[in-house]
Amino acid sequence: MRYISDDNKVFNTEQECCEHEQKMRDGKAMKEKLEKERQKRICEINKKYEELQKLISEFEKDFVVRQKPYFAPVCELMNMLCM
Repeated sequence: MRYISDDNKVFNTEQECCEHEQKMRDGKAMKEKLEKERQKRICEINKKYEELQKLISEFEKDFVVRQKPYFAPVCELMNMLCM
């Protein structure tokens, strides 16, 4: 007898089919968990970046800075984190 998984793969035993489906569910759950963690970190980074921009603005106002200090934009920070 042959068994077909939810993604239409064919297996010789029910056990093989169940193991495959469990691996698929585990993989999907892991991807969802990683995506949530990624979103959480992006939010944290954006908050920190906003804080940094506010501090820079206050610094410029308080000390009448002619030359602005350079800080990497959010997209550059994200690229650094992803590599």
